[in-house]
Amino acid sequence: MDILQEQHVYNTPIDAALRRNARHMKEVGMSKPQQKALREFLLYVARRQGRLDWRLRQAKLECTPEHRVVLALALQGAAAKRKRQTTNGQDDNNIDNDDDDNDDNPNDRALFDRYPWVDHVLFDSVHSDTLEVEGMDLQTRLECPNWAWPGLCQAFPTETELSNQLLALQQKAPLDLRVNTLHSTNNNNNANNHNANDAQRRDVVLEQIRKAGFPGAMPTPWSPLGIRLLGRVPLGKIPGLLEGRVEPQDEGSQLVTALVDAQPGELVADYCAGTGGKTLPLAAQMKNRGRLYALDVEPERLERGRPRCNKAGVANVQRQAVQSDMTKRDKWCKRRHKTFDRVLVDAPCSGVGSWRRKPDARRTWGGGGGGGGSGDDENNNNQGVERLEHLLPLQQQILQRASRLVKPGGRLVYVTCSLLPQENNLQIAEFLKGEAGIGWRVDPPHDFWVPFNAGDDHQFLRLTPLEHGTDGFFAAVLTRDPLPS
Repeated sequence: MDILQEQHVYNTPIDAALRRNARHMKEVGMSKPQQKALREFLLYVARRQGRLDWRLRQAKLECTPEHRVVLALALQGAAAKRKRQTTNGQDDNNIDNDDDDNDDNPNDRALFDRYPWVDHVLFDSVHSDTLEVEGMDLQTRLECPNWAWPGLCQAFPTETELSNQLLALQQKAPLDLRVNTLHSTNNNNNANNHNANDAQRRDVVLEQIRKAGFPGAMPTPWSPLGIRLLGRVPLGKIPGLLEGRVEPQDEGSQLVTALVDAQPGELVADYCAGTGGKTLPLAAQMKNRGRLYALDVEPERLERGRPRCNKAGVANVQRQAVQSDMTKRDKWCKRRHKTFDRVLVDAPCSGVGSWRRKPDARRTWGGGGGGGGSGDDENNNNQGVERLEHLLPLQQQILQRASRLVKPGGRLVYVTCSLLPQENNLQIAEFLKGEAGIGWRVDPPHDFWVPFNAGDDHQFLRLTPLEHGTDGFFAAVLTRDPLPS
């Protein structure tokens, strides 16, 4: 309850609040499994907050963290009871249609005796014991905050497509791993052979993971280096994870990074590198040969990526802080004007595509803890709209600054984990029609593992949980015209 209250008052993401309270949870005797169960329940609430709040408002109750928790516990209890009583499948409209249904949460009657409104809200003849009910608007059903609704309606213009796409964003994400081709596995297998192809390397690691107690581990459908594990996975038991032979990385992130196609010996930049989530696969593409610059406005964030690089066996990365004030020139970038073979721009974005993993970001990114849909607190919605309005010019400035690094004939890959057109294809259109875009063209690869599917001529790549089983991503590949011969 305290963690949800912190999120509600201070707009703190759930995982950050859990880290802040880790010591307290340990002091009160919470075991690791109990802490994990708490996290699962908090995410359970976050995935349904808009609908929970709608039900509370219908009952003329305040949308407080306490009321959300009580209502969520009651819904879980009702779902568990119904599941025990029925044997003919699940009702898509019921609360237990998601993978994160948790029968272990006690439906403590004594607790609900303290809240007599629970029976009225859940079990009257109008509402029954389901979460989605007659009269609930589509936006609330789809758990979409007001600040993101117009952009998503533009991205998915029909109600059927919009509903299917956003329902997929409500589901839990699997754990995807990327096989690190810089690391060998054992001394006597194909993964140690530098001539082994990606599929062979993955097969060796996949077999090790299955033998370690994960028989359901499977290859990802698109990335040749990806392995997928479903359900709750104890990370410490995955062979190779602690040694850097495999790295957690969503398949979508693997795919958009692969578009850079960095070659050994080249000069490559990861712009907005953060702690190195995409720097590591870029170094693997380059086989540790050439120079790879990890660029970010926060040097502390770059330094946090150093241990990851060391564990992964990355040896060709140099870290460089760049100017955060876009009104000022960056001396380091100016000296390297038109020198890089390839640049990846992993632009800061709204993170709409990551809602499966961060369901609370629907509200925390928008600046408030209110629910989604028509009942959104107007102030919270305004904060989300204002934040997006400030973000869009920054994305364009970053794209333009990064483009100046690319040499004639070089490649630039612009990536977001958003599905909003104004952050994606509209940014590319604005770039190309401006002075910075002179001499650039959109240049999608013709033989990529996933068909490019977005834009008027299918010039861009848009990945979604519904269509690809990945997080939501957008990618555009651009080439600077070569010098005239």
